Amino acid sequence: MPGHRPPLQPHPDRLLPADPGVRVFARRLYDSVRELPILSPHGHVDPRLLVEDRPFADPASLLITPDHYVTRLLHAAGVPLAELGVGQGPLAEPQARAVWRALCEHWGVFRGTPVRYWLESELAGIFGVTERPGPDSADRIYDRIAEQLAEDAFRPRALFRRFGIEVLATTDDPCDDLAAHRALAADPDWSARVVPTFRPDRYLEPAQPGWAGAVAGLGEAADTDTDSYQGYLRALEARRYFVEHGATSADHSHLDVRTDPLPSAEAARIYSAALAGTATAEESTAFRRHMLLEMARMSCQDGLVMTLHPGVRRNHHAPTLERHGPGHRP
Repeated sequence: MPGHRPPLQPHPDRLLPADPGVRVFARRLYDSVRELPILSPHGHVDPRLLVEDRPFADPASLLITPDHYVTRLLHAAGVPLAELGVGQGPLAEPQARAVWRALCEHWGVFRGTPVRYWLESELAGIFGVTERPGPDSADRIYDRIAEQLAEDAFRPRALFRRFGIEVLATTDDPCDDLAAHRALAADPDWSARVVPTFRPDRYLEPAQPGWAGAVAGLGEAADTDTDSYQGYLRALEARRYFVEHGATSADHSHLDVRTDPLPSAEAARIYSAALAGTATAEESTAFRRHMLLEMARMSCQDGLVMTLHPGVRRNHHAPTLERHGPGHRP
């Protein structure tokens, strides 16, 4: 019938091989492990969510606005980021509902993408939504999810337990005081492990705007003078105290993962030039490649496994960055 859409029913074998004979064995293997606890070695969950355990505000603020994969596809389809609430803080109810409508009205742009897969999994598997998103169903789906988000069963801690998460690694700035991690570790009502991950990228990229200010903040956090290259190294080493709070990984994302060593005197010269704002683009790249090798040295000393995400270019459109803020945060 015109306008009819099939119900939202993700197929239970949707990630298994297409060949029926192979799928039988894949399903058997999957069934043998599907109920095991989740050990998540990398993620972007703010640990304060679990400390405060407040209800999530609304469907849009939970599933759309903070997810740069979702907003990227909607923006590519012509939806301005401002209309998606990006970089605007908490959304008023009418605005949140408008953001949700934008998702449902552009549901077709997600076809064939991983984003569609996880949105369908969230809607059907977590919130029991069976109505396929579209312009005419947007408000009904929004109301159904909003009603559930007000229930205790959908607070962060309850969902954490429901998902069977045993270990969750967050991603944290070296200047973070890890107060939320300490609070969870000391909470007698909390038994899962939530550990930090050391993410030093912004301190290794002299060519990035705000680098000198970030390095000064690093020195304050480490109580170390970062006016010199050696002081800068000591500050980075000191902030790897994350290990004491259960960290097992250092996370790195740069355009490449070359590790070209510089003589100490040359590294110090470029560092001073970068602080003064006179380092060339070539010098800044050379310094970052040298510092990635220094990160490897530190990992050999303290045991943090280096997780590398090379070739990712973020925040490259200056007007968008200035208006909406970084599209990807530690």
